Amino acid sequence: MKEALNILLEFIIAYIVVFILYWLLFIRKKTTYDKNKVPVEFYYLISLYRLDQKKINYKKFIYTSAFINSFIIVFTYIIISKLLNKWIWQLLIGIVLIVLLIIICYGILGRIYQKKGMKKNV
Repeated sequence: MKEALNILLEFIIAYIVVFILYWLLFIRKKTTYDKNKVPVEFYYLISLYRLDQKKINYKKFIYTSAFINSFIIVFTYIIISKLLNKWIWQLLIGIVLIVLLIIICYGILGRIYQKKGMKKNV
């Protein structure tokens, strides 16, 4: 029980640190929409879920993607550092885990946007 609480505390601290670093490095200057500097996640959601760019609040999307990306990074770190010992397994499982988490987390976000009525009118 005590080890689970230590892992949870490490997750929370690492999440806060990663989110602050992510915000300082990537978000601070990107809160206004610039067609040439849009993150890949934005185009991924728009093309895969046929969303309307104009209906999505870009600033809110940037912060949501920061929360998601921070979660992906920290969750992968915790799983790999606590379960695996050999670096080759850490690398292989880490890559697979990151890809799966990206597909799952952004899939959930895309479906949320679809339910909110941000779908293109075709």
